[in-house]
Amino acid sequence: MALAVAIAVVACPFPAVAQAPIRIPVQAGATLDRDSVTVGDVVRLTVRVRAPRNATINFPAAVDSLGPVQSLEPPAVRDGADTVDAADRIAVYRLSPWDVGRLQIKLGDVLVQTDDDERRVTLPLPTLFVRSVLPADTALRIPKPARPLLEPREPMPWWWWALAAAVLAIVLGVWWWLRRRRAGAAHTGDPFADAEAAFDRLERLRLVDAGEPGRHAALMTDVARRYLAARFPQGSLANTSRELQEALRGVGTVPHDRLARLFAAVDPIKFAAAPVAPGEARALGAEARGIVRA
Repeated sequence: MALAVAIAVVACPFPAVAQAPIRIPVQAGATLDRDSVTVGDVVRLTVRVRAPRNATINFPAAVDSLGPVQSLEPPAVRDGADTVDAADRIAVYRLSPWDVGRLQIKLGDVLVQTDDDERRVTLPLPTLFVRSVLPADTALRIPKPARPLLEPREPMPWWWWALAAAVLAIVLGVWWWLRRRRAGAAHTGDPFADAEAAFDRLERLRLVDAGEPGRHAALMTDVARRYLAARFPQGSLANTSRELQEALRGVGTVPHDRLARLFAAVDPIKFAAAPVAPGEARALGAEARGIVRA
């Protein structure tokens, strides 16, 4: 009979009972170091959470950025008074208000996690009173109305545009006249006169005295090259020094030996930045002028 009862118990097991989820026991609180400040003052919000020893406590990174109380930096988290069975964590937030009145601090939930479960803890946050620094008779603050993103602007009157166009036309006319005047003064149509004027301008620059003897010699030689290219049709500014000498080989009025020596001395200065003494630079410039006058 006993064996039959045992078989009956095994064959008809007891119905399973659903277990209620185990919530993580958490103690949490928040305090302010002072509850009355002015706009821009710094206050410290201290949040303290106690959870089981093996739990991980995650604090919010900052208060709500859209609220009237802003976080100045991420919270400073430190350990509290841990025990054998509980972990104690403290987070300190540095806050600053930008509005007046009694303000509600908006902070997200604290997330507590274990190997088996997690729990979000909503903190009971204190309010912060921000007093006005205005006198008592102006404490009633009336905010200005919201400004549109793009304010409409009145169109400029027609006479302003006409005046601007007239000024622009005058400036362009003066610039064109000065340019034509300088171009007419710089180029007379006579290669020799143009070369003499260019030599005089370079001499007035006193490049040798300014510490640029190589530039003086190169520019004086370029004036001679321009003279030869303008004076003789077979010459061209596109020619190299050797090509220009070959093109002018049959011209009897050109001092070929002096021209070859001038190009041989100036080309290293012009293209390779070879050093040259001030006296030698003056001599090369005088030689370029002498070739034009020959």
